Amino acid sequence: MVKEQYYSMKQMVQLTGLSKDTLRYYEQIRVLQPVVRDTNNYRKYAQADLDWLKMVKLLRATGIGVNEFIDGQLASTQKRREYLEQHQLQIEQDIQKLHLIHDFLSEKVSFLKMLEDREKKE
Repeated sequence: MVKEQYYSMKQMVQLTGLSKDTLRYYEQIRVLQPVVRDTNNYRKYAQADLDWLKMVKLLRATGIGVNEFIDGQLASTQKRREYLEQHQLQIEQDIQKLHLIHDFLSEKVSFLKMLEDREKKE
């Protein structure tokens, strides 16, 4: 039997890039389910907690509000997969829009450079 690895608060801060206050807040509002405590009442985070927090951090960077993750750890595997597929589709659509914006801006920059070159020649 393999013993599960646990991480201290300090290790979780290093591994996730989240602050201690954020970790505590996420636990308080149930983004992260209650964490196991050791005999000294220190938090012991499981690998599943680390994986969950890494995903939350990545998805938060895409603009998802923290409230979207409340009790998310308790959702079924199917519900999580469906949510991620839906969000993945939204990201793909956002990328397409960003490509269009990028192309438009590239054309504008090229046009303005051409105008600048003309002005310099005059």
